Amino acid sequence: MATTPDEAVLRISDIVSGFAEEAQQRAMEELDATADRIIDYIRGHAPRGESGEHLADSFVKTEQGSGLSRVIYISSSSKGRLVHLIELGFRHRSGKHVAARPFMRPAYEAFAPAMLEEIRKIIGGGT
Repeated sequence: MATTPDEAVLRISDIVSGFAEEAQQRAMEELDATADRIIDYIRGHAPRGESGEHLADSFVKTEQGSGLSRVIYISSSSKGRLVHLIELGFRHRSGKHVAARPFMRPAYEAFAPAMLEEIRKIIGGGT
């Protein structure tokens, strides 16, 4: 039985649609996994003080939007006012320079390029 051009177009459309849905789902899973890896890295490398509430333990991921508009933010839930001072360093009121102790930027630099490459593979090759 021969396939008509209309049937072929519908079959191709279904295949492309299925691939797009699968690729989107896998890309979202990769995004989630990378966010978790970044948080684990931050928790392992952020400074820890003597008090019970450590900066490292305050980091959480917050999701906004859905589908292709989904964004994941990683931030400190309770010590947000201190993060940039520790990450970038600062000059104290007394004039003493407090050196930077970066922990967020190295996490992003370590994991974001691999995530982007994996998403490119998902989109490009369907693997």
